[in-house]
Amino acid sequence: MKKILFFLILTSLFASNTSDIIKNIIGEQKYTTYKGLLKETINDQNASLKEIITALKENGLIDLFFKKPKLTHPTFIFINNNPVFNTKTLYETLQNLGYYYFYPSKIIKKENYSITLEINSNHHIDPLNFLNEIEHYGCKVIEINKKEDFTYKIDCENEIVKAIKLSQKTKSLVNAKGEYWIETGGFKKAYIKTSKYDFWYPYIVFYDKNLNILNIITSEFIQRQITLNIPENCKYIKIRDNYTKENFKRGIFIKGLQ
Repeated sequence: MKKILFFLILTSLFASNTSDIIKNIIGEQKYTTYKGLLKETINDQNASLKEIITALKENGLIDLFFKKPKLTHPTFIFINNNPVFNTKTLYETLQNLGYYYFYPSKIIKKENYSITLEINSNHHIDPLNFLNEIEHYGCKVIEINKKEDFTYKIDCENEIVKAIKLSQKTKSLVNAKGEYWIETGGFKKAYIKTSKYDFWYPYIVFYDKNLNILNIITSEFIQRQITLNIPENCKYIKIRDNYTKENFKRGIFIKGLQ
């Protein structure tokens, strides 16, 4: 009898957890209206967030589109966070989804790192597409809430830093955004040469493995080529222009030196 009671309690907890997740995404009223359909569609009461989102989307229960474009303000909360890489991951994820014009409207750096963006669009970010895309960076969406806008809670404990690794062989890199992340790979120096069409005023930041800044190099003079001394314990180098990405978007040539 005790085993049966325990099973019923556990099942009830799973059901409650799943229903709470659904309510957070589509709201109490819509959940009540479609409760019967949802029970048939999401029959696993311990369904994952991705399975729930997929079922809701397939049944047209997530309202994404507006009658006309308007400003939205999605919020992204990062746990196990590192604000520099979290922001980089978030922006790249959105750009991979086709969003290029968005602006931070609110940033909070306390126990968790939170950033709210302002986006002018005719629809919300598709939560399933966002969830799938950010997983490519080793991050996992663990909670989604929707009121007027979506709020995502994201675990980045296993975040993958997408940086080009230095080698003795010269690499040609092109990034129209005018920013390059380099993994030092144990080299003591790095040689950088710009495109002959660019006018590069260097802004270079050296980071350790925890993204603590070790040194910053800036210049008010145009450079065509530069050899950098890499600080001890440096893991990553960020390279961009001191003023605007327009000065530095046609590519660089880079290699490591011992």
